[in-house]
Amino acid sequence: MKIITRDQRLVTRAYWMVSHRWLAILVLAAFAWLGKNILNVEIRENTLYLLAIALIIVNLLSLWLLEFITNKKGINLYRSVRFVIHFQLICDLIIITSILHFTGGISNPFFIIYISHMVISSILLTRTGAFIQTTLALLLFGFLVFSEYYGILPHYCLCMEKVINHELYQDPYYVLKTYSVFAFSSYILVYVTTSIGHRLRSQEDKLTVALGQIKYNEELKNKYVLRMAKDILKHEAVIGTNLSILTEKDATQPKENSKRLIESSFRRSQLITNYIKEILYLTSIKLSDNMRKQIISLGDIIVEAISRQYELAEEKDISFELNLDESVDKYYANKTLFENIFKHLISNAIKFSGTKGQITITTKEKLRKIVIEISDKGPGVPKEELKQIFDEYYRAQDVKETEAKGFGIGLALVKEAVKKHDGEIRAVNRPEGGITFIIKLPKQ
Repeated sequence: MKIITRDQRLVTRAYWMVSHRWLAILVLAAFAWLGKNILNVEIRENTLYLLAIALIIVNLLSLWLLEFITNKKGINLYRSVRFVIHFQLICDLIIITSILHFTGGISNPFFIIYISHMVISSILLTRTGAFIQTTLALLLFGFLVFSEYYGILPHYCLCMEKVINHELYQDPYYVLKTYSVFAFSSYILVYVTTSIGHRLRSQEDKLTVALGQIKYNEELKNKYVLRMAKDILKHEAVIGTNLSILTEKDATQPKENSKRLIESSFRRSQLITNYIKEILYLTSIKLSDNMRKQIISLGDIIVEAISRQYELAEEKDISFELNLDESVDKYYANKTLFENIFKHLISNAIKFSGTKGQITITTKEKLRKIVIEISDKGPGVPKEELKQIFDEYYRAQDVKETEAKGFGIGLALVKEAVKKHDGEIRAVNRPEGGITFIIKLPKQ
């Protein structure tokens, strides 16, 4: 999956301008030749050819600048490409104004060619940039129109008597009316076009971010599946070896050794079974739209979760400190999901706490939210990984399966369970060491 960034989109559009300018050059040259040789229009053919050559020079210079910028490292690509686009647009404006000057000025109805320039500016630039380009276009056009009207610049007639009234440039009412309407319409056009362009660019940016997240999740999932497959195969290999030793006919294993092998195999098979159950449970949470809710006691569920893992905590001489606010004890929720929330968070705190550690659990109300905090005194999590630990396919890089005795999917389960109750969860490292999981639930 290829992700196109904002900078790449702008570079593509800058090259698009260059490619379409070649077409404009051909049209200008064809117009000069056809007007003089086929339509017998009195135009300054050689001057138009010179302007076509000027466009060629602008195009070649723009192409060189784009190649130079895109291949040079250590520069702000977005700002540099925008500079090239402004350069192209300004050169285009000057040449368009020159073409109009030599083809009838305001008497030539094709002066509306400025509109195409304004639309392109609105698509490629910010609203401010587009309005600057539009103002420059109107200033150049106004300078041309009023200079011809007052005789400062000579007027070159586009002599097509039955089609164009070449004396319109001397009519003050026509000049003032046409220029005023054109200026007003131009600003309205640019405002509408930039509004649409801004919305489209915003959608493009959101789509780019979404595609980037999808790509990241896909890569993370593939790495996770590969790592989990290796872990499962390792467990299966140990189980297979243990069973092979136990089933050898000529083996004379001591009873204690046989018991150890059986317990090891059973423990590893339980790890695999629990992992598969958690995967299925996580999927069922995501697919479930309706949950059975009831009034639960947060304190009772917390105490129950601690009691179920008390032996593991006792082995490491870990103590618990409970600061439970009775005013927020009752909550309308799915009991099973909340049991899993506290089971995984408390289990996680025990696993990563050192001996003689302490786990603190707090419930309170803050800013019309029910806040639950579970803190431990373990090693914490690297700062750059804090936002990722709840991802479904993520496990901290410095946590080995043998150390954590699990597959790292518990926090993803917790996150989904909290989301099902319109809550949010985050993790923060404690200054004195350890990590705090903070759950915020809407007050009922």
